[in-house]
Amino acid sequence: MLSTTSEYALRALAELARISRGKVMLGRDLAKQTGIPPKYLAKVMLSLRNAGLVTATRGTHGGYTLQRPADAIHLADIVQVFDGPTTAPRCLLRGGHKCADNDCCTAHEYWGKVRSTYMDFLEHTTLIDISVTAHESQLTRTARKPAVH
Repeated sequence: MLSTTSEYALRALAELARISRGKVMLGRDLAKQTGIPPKYLAKVMLSLRNAGLVTATRGTHGGYTLQRPADAIHLADIVQVFDGPTTAPRCLLRGGHKCADNDCCTAHEYWGKVRSTYMDFLEHTTLIDISVTAHESQLTRTARKPAVH
C-alpha cells in the first residue's frame, strides 16, 4: 500500500525519533542505520524538509532532526508528502476512478474495510508509536496513566 519512498521516509523519521530531542544525525549515519541508499535518502529528506517535518543543518554540527516532537507527527503527515492525499478513495478494480457507494465495483465492500483500517492506522499512529520498542512503549503508557489504587 505504501510506495517505497514513503516506506523510506517512515524508516528515516522513526530513526530520528529515537535520538534525543534537539540532537542531529548526519545523513550518512541515517542512511547506514536505516539501510536506505544515501542518494535516495537525500531526496527523501529534502521533500520532508520542504514539508516542514525535518530540519536540515549544514556545517560541523549539522545533520537532520525532527522539526516537531515525534508524538505530534502522524504517519499520514509523512505518507501524504509522497503518495498524495491519503483520504482520496480509489477504486480497487477500476484504476484511478474515484470509489463511491453509488457507483461501486464488486470489491467495494471488502476494499472499504481494508482501506478504513489502513487510514485509521495512518491517522492515529505517530512516529513515537513506531520508533520505540514494545518495552519502551509499555513504560511510556504506564508513565502516562495515573496509578489506580
